[in-house]
Amino acid sequence: MQMQPEQFKERITRIEECVDEAKGTLQQGQASPELRQSVEQLHQQARQAKQQVQSSGSQQQLGQDQLQQVVNQLEQSADRAKQACRSAGNVDPQTQQAVQRAHDEISNLKNQIQMG
Repeated sequence: MQMQPEQFKERITRIEECVDEAKGTLQQGQASPELRQSVEQLHQQARQAKQQVQSSGSQQQLGQDQLQQVVNQLEQSADRAKQACRSAGNVDPQTQQAVQRAHDEISNLKNQIQMG
């Protein structure tokens, strides 16, 4: 069974909220430029994904391939953010947790799409 546009939109919104949280914690603390950049990129992609879903949700369903592509891009960005957390060393635990939550949400969504 394919994921409904509303479900996908909800999941993307949750991902965006996690990334917003990571971005917020970064602004409060010390972070490497690489980590800031990777979280910013993930934030932009999450916002774009949400806009894509919102604009196509009312007209027609996003195709399974398009959903997969959007989620794969998000996952790659989340992987980079997670890696940047590791290589930065002394990263605020709240930032690490927020990046990890966003990554987990994306991975769960990817698995759900693949199983659908």
